[in-house]
Amino acid sequence: MNQQIRRYYEFSHFRIDIRERVLLRDGRPVPLTPKLFDTLLVLIEHRQTIVTRDELLKHLWPDSFVEEGNLTQNVSMLRKLLGENPELHQYIETIPRRGYKFIAEVKEVTEVNEVTEPPLPTPANLPPSDPGLHSLSMLSGQQPGVAVSTGRSGRGKMILALLGLAVLAVSLLGYAAYKGVNSREPGATTPQVNRLTYNGKATRVAISPDGRYVVQAIIDGGQQSLWLRQVATASEIEIVPPANVSYISVTFSTDGQFVYFVRGYQNGPSDGSFSDRGTLYRMSMLGKWEKRLISNVDGHITLSPDGQSLAYIRQTFNQGKSALMIAKLDGTDERELAVRKFPDNFLPGAVAWSPDGRIIACATNNFTAADPYRGIVAISAADGMERPLGVKHWYGSPRRLAWLGDGSGLLVLSPEYSRAPNQIWRLDYPGNGARRLISDLSDYTDLSLAVTAGSLAVVRADRVVNLWVAPSEDVARARAITSGTGREDGIRGLTWTPDNRLVYRSMAGEMPQIWISNADGSSPKQLTSDGNEHFDPALTPDGQSIIWSSSAAGHRNIWRMNLDGSNPRQVTAGVNEWYPEYTQDGKWLVYVTMTHSLARMPATGGESVRLTNGLSWRPTLSPDSQWIAFNRLDEASGQWMIAVMPIDGGGVLKIFDIPSPSIFRAIRWTPDGKSIAYPVSTDNATNIWCQPLDGSPPRRLTDFSQQIIFDFAWSRDGARLALSRGIVNSDVVIIGNIR
Repeated sequence: MNQQIRRYYEFSHFRIDIRERVLLRDGRPVPLTPKLFDTLLVLIEHRQTIVTRDELLKHLWPDSFVEEGNLTQNVSMLRKLLGENPELHQYIETIPRRGYKFIAEVKEVTEVNEVTEPPLPTPANLPPSDPGLHSLSMLSGQQPGVAVSTGRSGRGKMILALLGLAVLAVSLLGYAAYKGVNSREPGATTPQVNRLTYNGKATRVAISPDGRYVVQAIIDGGQQSLWLRQVATASEIEIVPPANVSYISVTFSTDGQFVYFVRGYQNGPSDGSFSDRGTLYRMSMLGKWEKRLISNVDGHITLSPDGQSLAYIRQTFNQGKSALMIAKLDGTDERELAVRKFPDNFLPGAVAWSPDGRIIACATNNFTAADPYRGIVAISAADGMERPLGVKHWYGSPRRLAWLGDGSGLLVLSPEYSRAPNQIWRLDYPGNGARRLISDLSDYTDLSLAVTAGSLAVVRADRVVNLWVAPSEDVARARAITSGTGREDGIRGLTWTPDNRLVYRSMAGEMPQIWISNADGSSPKQLTSDGNEHFDPALTPDGQSIIWSSSAAGHRNIWRMNLDGSNPRQVTAGVNEWYPEYTQDGKWLVYVTMTHSLARMPATGGESVRLTNGLSWRPTLSPDSQWIAFNRLDEASGQWMIAVMPIDGGGVLKIFDIPSPSIFRAIRWTPDGKSIAYPVSTDNATNIWCQPLDGSPPRRLTDFSQQIIFDFAWSRDGARLALSRGIVNSDVVIIGNIR
């Protein structure tokens, strides 16, 4: 029996397990990146003393030069994860012009555990049908399960002893093999994860085929630039200067000498569901001789393995057409290889050419009345014939695809379900197996595979989103009322009850659920808990019931329940319906249908009526029940504008030229019903603007200098504003041992 000594630090509701490098809050792990954990540990080990900025920089980044802004951002995220009050720091104090001090009371705990050595395996406790036992029994001339006589001579006893040792050795080998095989899924590897950058500003990434270089797009001050980085030495140079553009995708040529990139509009990349339209360019790896190749490229491109051709998706909305295009490497000889019609379109971000050059894998929408989902198909590069690739239904939209070098499968960047964090999956080919390569709380937003090196470069976004409440007349006094990590409070759902409580969407485990709490965050209660997806909550006009979008019936439908979560019942029976909202006069229910159009039905039930023909999303109803504002896709630009139409569906009245790359942009009517409010993000901060309905110039309502706003809602009396608000740090991570 051995003694194992474990050391811990404890403060407030937290415990730090030094050996396991884990931070626990009330016994539950808090997701910290290695740098954040190191930052916290240094501050605690030097608690009640000032740790200078230089000391922290030298400790955290000993072999590289980084700006102090990286340290500031690191401490800011750590404070959010600890749940600090932004106006009253109870854990980490900033000492102006010097550094930081950990000020909370810390207790050191030492635990001594008695560790008993496990007994050696014996034939009696080995797994059934162990191959080692069977082989040895045949060698000894005995049948399995038949005892060997002990009535032997000394020589015989020695042989038996040797046989016994052999039994033990082979049994141990068999047991180890059994445990090794059964502790991992078939074909699983042990990825090696190393963080490459710490600036928190990466948006796109590409890794060279040999794994030696990475090109990343970063955003800073509202502008984007391209940087080339050597993986081994961490040295980097800027190869394309900052500009008011967005890099939609970045790709190395097959020989690693050139970089291809799709560059588009200023406002940033969208989620890849519909259109990431831009222009394709090629330049040398060091940033010279930039050449324009093809316009109207939607999303990512993929290169043929012989380096002679490229493929990409082009969406033609005015024709309702989505095409997989092929062209020569210089952009000439464009042609359609395969065509789909909306809503069964190709997804622009997910396209990958197989290593043998025979097929191109594409992600698709598959909208049928029986079973709507996103799938992955294999399209013949010779004739465009299409067949399914695997049987997994991707209910979130796959963002990126990458073939493994031996063609035995693909890496798929996709959420498990709609609006969940993007995770990295391995999809077998041929075959139907699909499993996560890495499973954590992070959101992976881009992916690039170095086939030769077996290294994967990804952009990993660590985000912490909580609810904030502010008085409408002084939004600068906004205070965080939740402090959870991994919950993403308020994303896809935030509204007020008449008695000024908040109803919102939050994560519980791995599924989004509906919660309710007081306006100060107290008395939180989870209202749904059946293991299905629940989001987009809204209130009935009397404030006594909640309507929301749920997958409880197998498809996403509109449901209704009492304010305490009781009596849930299905309201609509279509296939995939989202964003429900009642008119304040109680006459109509408006929502989004499977075809991404708006529909209206009587609040008491009955037949629904289609209101829009173009792609429409996120409806919000005016306080006087006369108007609907919504995000509408502009077919010419591929941007989402804000449109206003009468509740009776008499055609679009106004379209405001307020572009957004994202279908999920939050929009709300102001309490007086005279303007439409929406978020605008610049320089890592989001503020709310409002556009008056009379067409006068928009004006800014908030003046935040940091954090992103994901959703917002005014209380019914207009006195308070609730915000779903948080921080996102995106960095490049290298994952090795990918085979």
